[in-house]
Amino acid sequence: MPIKHLDNYLVDRKHLQTQPLHFLTDSRLGIDASYYLTQLTETPPSREPLLAATGGLPLALTSRIESDLRTLEKLRIKPVFVFPGLLPNRRWKQQQHQQHELNEAMRDRREAWSKYEAGQEDAATKLFEARSGLQQWDLWRMVLRIFRHRNVEFIVAPYVAWAQLIYLQRHQKAYIHAIYGPTDTLLYPGVDKVITSLDLTSNNNPTFNYVVKRSILNDLGLTEDQFLDVGILLGSDHSQTFPPSMHQEALKQTVDMVKYYKNGHTAVSAFADQPQVKGIQYPDHFARTRCMIKYSLILSSDGVVVPLPIASPSPATHSHSNHHPHHPTAADIPSDLHEIFTHRLPDEIYFYLSRGLLGPQALVWLTSGQIIENPPLDNGEINEYRRFIKEVITEGQTGPRATGLALVSSVAHNFWSKRPVTAHFWFEQSTPQKTILHNSQQTVQLTERVSSWTVPYAIVEEELRMQNSSTIDFALCLGATASEKLAARTRPKNGQTITLDKKDEVVANVIWRFLELRGFLLNSHSHSSLARAMFVAIRTARVNDKFQDSLYLFLELVRAGVMHGHLWSGRAFSGGPSFGTDDEKSCMLLVMRVLSIVPLSFKPQPWSAPLSRELLVFNSFVRSLTRALRTLLEVTSLNMLLRHDARQNREDLLDINLSLPFQSEVNTGFGVLAKVYLDALTHINNRQRVRDPNAEGVKEAKAMALEICEETFPGVKNPKQEVERGFRFWDVDKVLQVY
Repeated sequence: MPIKHLDNYLVDRKHLQTQPLHFLTDSRLGIDASYYLTQLTETPPSREPLLAATGGLPLALTSRIESDLRTLEKLRIKPVFVFPGLLPNRRWKQQQHQQHELNEAMRDRREAWSKYEAGQEDAATKLFEARSGLQQWDLWRMVLRIFRHRNVEFIVAPYVAWAQLIYLQRHQKAYIHAIYGPTDTLLYPGVDKVITSLDLTSNNNPTFNYVVKRSILNDLGLTEDQFLDVGILLGSDHSQTFPPSMHQEALKQTVDMVKYYKNGHTAVSAFADQPQVKGIQYPDHFARTRCMIKYSLILSSDGVVVPLPIASPSPATHSHSNHHPHHPTAADIPSDLHEIFTHRLPDEIYFYLSRGLLGPQALVWLTSGQIIENPPLDNGEINEYRRFIKEVITEGQTGPRATGLALVSSVAHNFWSKRPVTAHFWFEQSTPQKTILHNSQQTVQLTERVSSWTVPYAIVEEELRMQNSSTIDFALCLGATASEKLAARTRPKNGQTITLDKKDEVVANVIWRFLELRGFLLNSHSHSSLARAMFVAIRTARVNDKFQDSLYLFLELVRAGVMHGHLWSGRAFSGGPSFGTDDEKSCMLLVMRVLSIVPLSFKPQPWSAPLSRELLVFNSFVRSLTRALRTLLEVTSLNMLLRHDARQNREDLLDINLSLPFQSEVNTGFGVLAKVYLDALTHINNRQRVRDPNAEGVKEAKAMALEICEETFPGVKNPKQEVERGFRFWDVDKVLQVY
């Protein structure tokens, strides 16, 4: 991310140069994807202010990204996006500092709801918009789906994105010709120019801003090495600010300090005994950050993770005197680089990550040795959610996180299977962390057992034909195992070894393995009661309603004991049922929660309808479950490839990812729509709950309630039809009651 205090200096000293975007015509532009997405999600006009109150993903982001891509395409500029991968080891962000940030975010969200409930919507919105809690990884599938559709090139770096971009630019094939990214890209020796902003929304004359490091060095009177030191001391995403530099004149004083002491190391050493410096072990942090920048790891074109100086040729020598001539060799590479980044994973894992087969979450848990659970958007104040995230999602030996870790560690080096991973929950800061038992006998046996799923394409193809389907999904996989006779076909024959080849058979077997991991399918490949219930419900539903993922989540939530109409911890939150007796409110609350699992059809515009804190609390359960299950699916596909159960050399890795369930996350939208409709219907019906749909006046009351929904939800596509679809989901769920 940008170097602190540098942006204002660049503007004040007029170092930012602006050019028409057509100057980049017929070039390949490397884009730091995280930096680009941050610009869209955190700055107007593309920032969506109510994400912290609704949950889910930005509603207009897809439209904006597609618009940007069309602008680049018109100018014949080929974008190449680079996402960041695993997190380098961080020792500087102390627990106390993290807790302070979390407490501030929770305070702002709590105050925002107080203002919203008091009718101060503008003040509430201002507080909400800075506390969305949006993580870059949350957006990846949405963005990668766009890239797949438009054939946009991308790569996920093994660690930091800017290092991979520099490698692509310096490669002898010149994969990219320019870099659009944050100013900390300039810290790497030899990088002279970086594009810091793109204006792609101007129809007449789109432009870009860039900065030249030589101009900065000449203006500040620094060498490249000194500039690197100044950047580290000022602070960025990978570096804590040097305590003596924490004031308004930070840039000037830091530059003067480095020039006085000749380099950053000597400057830091001079202040080493100060309590603020000593307390955070800043000398060690400075040395580690410097190594992280100078010897950053990249994925080479040969598919091997190596330090950037080894992989890239020495940059061309500049004519100015501030250029540092030394280019590191293999002898300069620190032997303990794993202490700065992480212990090394197999190169195959970095490659599969780079091509979008999976997100980095499970790999970060394993390499960092910790799962950090921060509070959800509703602040996680209820005991039921804390139990759910702790016992159901994280610590259970057959839970999704422990199982996911086992799927990775069991096919990597033995070091990883013995790697301890602890869970850190925001509500247990003073409690000793509990180790996740991903290497327990029960967990390992479960992951080994599902490897029996190697159903060949002939059976998958036959099922597609018999079920008159063109999609590999839950319906197809449950239909193919709906009877003992059908399930027997999918069991491996004695002595038979099958290597899965086609994308469809890989996706189908990943889903089958996932269903057994979650107890929906038995080791005999037959249905458990959960699978029988889901299969009956799917057959009852309309295909075009696309309820499969929602039905699955419903069953998981029922099994966990959190799908009901009762109050959480005895507390009624705002945005719940408005009319009726306690029993009637409980029934309505259940309807709202059930329907809120269903994705609502939105127009590409920010949310502008009522909010529900009650539904946001429930959305925390749905969101954490969806993410955990999605990660489990991804590492199941990784495990399959690393076990050689499927062909490894393939070009369809992203297609496999985009074909798996749980591609998105729901917000509270459908539940809010249900509440507005039911409240309106009850109000029109003389504040009485409608009990007989054929009673006099009910038809007219429903029509009026639907009209109110049309007016209340301008950002929803066809609210009337969506209300009807929502209650079709309710009817399908009632079928499950017999199970």
